[in-house]
Amino acid sequence: MNIKTTKVGELRTNCYIVSDDNEALVIDPGFETEKILQEVGGLKIKAVILTHGHYDHVTEAFKLNAPVWIGEKDEAMMKLTTGKKADRLLKDHDSFDICHLTFVIYETPGHTPGGICLYNEKEKVLFTGDTLFGADYGRTDLPGGSESEMVNSLKKLLKLPPETKVYPGHGHPTTIGDEQNLLQ
Repeated sequence: MNIKTTKVGELRTNCYIVSDDNEALVIDPGFETEKILQEVGGLKIKAVILTHGHYDHVTEAFKLNAPVWIGEKDEAMMKLTTGKKADRLLKDHDSFDICHLTFVIYETPGHTPGGICLYNEKEKVLFTGDTLFGADYGRTDLPGGSESEMVNSLKKLLKLPPETKVYPGHGHPTTIGDEQNLLQ
């Protein structure tokens, strides 16, 4: 698994380009499509996955000419920004193979009602959007946010193996082990 990170937009959202062989998965392409396409290079984008429906993660998703997937409970929020419907709605424990990699979806409400994380068990890699950051977690005071749901979501993620590498929606990567004391 190859992972490239490019920071996009004024909020410096982490857009991830995950690839294997000649295929790519793009996660959270909020802005700067041309910059993202330069990073993608000659890879074929198989899907765009949005971790949640906030504008800084979804605005230019449909400009990449690939199927767009989002958690089913955040599609309405995404549609407010993009005016478009998702090609696939994701639910808790959905599993899919893309770019020769297997991912499992974890619904992680709290920042938004339909936030999701993508987990690859083989490589022990987790893409968390705005659910989990290094030494912090996503805001819960925005419309649709919930502190109690966020705590439950974080408890679910913190059960993953401590060596799991976490790729957040903003900031630098961390590990589950480094975040074990987050809720104390």
